[in-house]
Amino acid sequence: MEIDVYGVDRNSVEQIKYIIECKNWGKPVAQHVVHSFTTVLQETGGHIGILVSKEGFQEGALSYINNTNIVAFTYAEFQQRYFKLWYIKYFCPKIFEAIDTFFQYIEPINSRRSRHVEQLSKAQRKEYDALCSQYEMFGMVMAMLSSDKFAHDSEPSGVFDIEEFKRKTATLGEEFQYQSNYYRDLIDEISQHSQSISQKFHSVFGGNIFA
Repeated sequence: MEIDVYGVDRNSVEQIKYIIECKNWGKPVAQHVVHSFTTVLQETGGHIGILVSKEGFQEGALSYINNTNIVAFTYAEFQQRYFKLWYIKYFCPKIFEAIDTFFQYIEPINSRRSRHVEQLSKAQRKEYDALCSQYEMFGMVMAMLSSDKFAHDSEPSGVFDIEEFKRKTATLGEEFQYQSNYYRDLIDEISQHSQSISQKFHSVFGGNIFA
């Protein structure tokens, strides 16, 4: 049999198994489809089944689900329920990881960086100061946007507008106007940009001083 998504919660005592079926259909899911999914759930040893439907579910299907370990969502409801957790547990750490290297060059206090800065020539120090001026605010904004506190305070959800996130960086200048339409793509775009920024700092110091 084919399963769209099979997941195991490794942090749970019982190693809870999730079986997820996605129905990108042009009509609501009928009750007999739920019956079939129940069989799949049993035969795969799944503990919790999740059905995600583009057009929702027929009334009979929802009534049947009430007495099972199956949860039904439209795609919008699925995002609304799980996006914040994904944002906090995955998106934020990935963004912070992406900016970590260059952020060490511009953060207020860093003893290793300070020792290396003292050894720079006058020309190198001028170049370093220019880079700090160019990227210091960006680093601070990204650190804020990737923090757990921001995620909790802003209550991100499935309708949390990625355009709002991009607007916060775009105000810093043309270089910081990202084009991604999805959060996973945005991670890659910010990561690549951050690597290019880090290389500029590495060049001033003759290499990665934090390696």
